[in-house]
Amino acid sequence: MQSTNRIIVNSIVLYAKILICMGISLYSVPLVLSAVGKSDYGLYTLVGGIIAMLAFMNGAMTVSTQRYLSVTIGERDQKKLLNVYNLSIALHIVIGILVGVIIEALLPFLFSHVLTVEPEQQDVARLLFHTMVVTMFLHIVTVPFDAVINAYEDLVFFSLAGVIEAVIKLFLVLSLTWFLHDRLIIYAVGMTGIAGFILLLKYAYCHFKYKNLHLSIGACRNRSLLFEMASFTGWNTLSSFALMGRNQGLAIIFNHFLGTIINAAYGIAMQVSGVMGYFSETIKKGINPQLMESEGLGEHDRLVSLTFALTKYSLLILCFVILPLFVEMPYIIRLWIGDAPDYTVEFTRIILILSLITMASTGLMSAVQSSGKVKWYTISISIVLFSTLVLAYIGLSMHYSPVTILWMACGVEVVAFFVRLWFAHRLNAIPSWAYVCRAVIPVILLTLAVGIPMYICISMMASSFLRLLLVCVLDVVLFLPSCYLVIFDDGERDYVRQLCMKGLNLFRR
Repeated sequence: MQSTNRIIVNSIVLYAKILICMGISLYSVPLVLSAVGKSDYGLYTLVGGIIAMLAFMNGAMTVSTQRYLSVTIGERDQKKLLNVYNLSIALHIVIGILVGVIIEALLPFLFSHVLTVEPEQQDVARLLFHTMVVTMFLHIVTVPFDAVINAYEDLVFFSLAGVIEAVIKLFLVLSLTWFLHDRLIIYAVGMTGIAGFILLLKYAYCHFKYKNLHLSIGACRNRSLLFEMASFTGWNTLSSFALMGRNQGLAIIFNHFLGTIINAAYGIAMQVSGVMGYFSETIKKGINPQLMESEGLGEHDRLVSLTFALTKYSLLILCFVILPLFVEMPYIIRLWIGDAPDYTVEFTRIILILSLITMASTGLMSAVQSSGKVKWYTISISIVLFSTLVLAYIGLSMHYSPVTILWMACGVEVVAFFVRLWFAHRLNAIPSWAYVCRAVIPVILLTLAVGIPMYICISMMASSFLRLLLVCVLDVVLFLPSCYLVIFDDGERDYVRQLCMKGLNLFRR
């Protein structure tokens, strides 16, 4: 129960953080869109997406390092822990430099043969690339310090750092109105400065908080561990690249056929998806360290239980948040953005469905990563995900709607789910049928059942803030009690009752 308490406390702290960050992030989008215009915003999301694609997924890279840290903590080996810490820093510096060099080398080819950028935006786009390469490098070097904080489950500071970063970014967005020209460049340079500040903040915290972890050249001389970590990080990075490549590769293909305006709609949809991902990532940060540690301790039953819990809780939270958004998407976009680019509503809805399909295998991904045997898993998943880009290119060449292309991406993601399920069963002995029946299907059925009354509501009322409020109330009144009665098992219901009693007693005092 102590580990469960820790998960609950960590989740509460992280949710306090994401509510603040989510509000700031959503509030910032229309401000940036208004300040720089649809075309420049589309350009920014396009360039930023390419950098993100080539820089891979920062969170997944954190999991790579965290896996070794958490497993080593479980093994109680302080010397190896110091080696892992220093080797991870050295590896990510090398990765950051290599990726930066590759991006700069590809720059002429991208502008000549891949991207569709207006002539008057060429110089701005090139400057954006250079600033974002620096930003990308800083984010990659920050990964080992994020991994340390996550491995030790020190999520109070993690949340505080996230709030500080979000507030500074909001100040940057608000300050754009002070400038009459070059707002896009100012925004990009400002984001680079923020990335540098956050890197220094997290390094300083790890240096002073964890006295057993310090920079040491001698700790980098363990060649066998270096090759082992480099291999795992390399394969896991390829897996991250495949997922990010699928998402941002679609942006490049849309740009190639349809121009930068379509990238604005796609960028807004991905922004909403990213904000919704905060919720599921919160549960992941609360459970992942213990899941990885279970592997180090050899506790297979606990690993399986945490794998189920990670997927079930992540899906429940994401479905609870997404349902009212999905139902009222046209009104929310109109209220939030105003004059939104074409396809924004359709793109956002489909991207949210894509996120849910991906989330159905989040526990499987963590379980496979904990095993350390990720080579063939990575190759298989990469092939499946990159097939989306082939289908998208062929589809747009045949003049298919971009909406149809995103539905194709959802179909490919379903295939990826079953590939992950097979590897988790093979590498971690995760019971496949039990996983689907206990962690996935009940949540899907519950979501569909709660969604029916919402659609009845919007069919009987005109679009308005009152209808949006009623839909949100239905979500809370129907979804939460149903989770308690239908989805939770006896142990989970008992724990919820205990939490409610503790909260009630605290309120009475």
